[in-house]
Amino acid sequence: MANPNPNDTKVEQQRSESATAALKSQTEDNHTEDTEAAAERIANNLENAKDDDK
Repeated sequence: MANPNPNDTKVEQQRSESATAALKSQTEDNHTEDTEAAAERIANNLENAKDDDK
């Protein structure tokens, strides 16, 4: 029995809040990684452009 009292939604609400917090953390981490990767690509492109101008 996962939830012995079907009227007690407190446990389900806590699970939902925990899952929401975990997803938010995960998406923020992904956003940071994507931003850093994009910055590295831009820096590489600038270096390549400078090399092409020589």
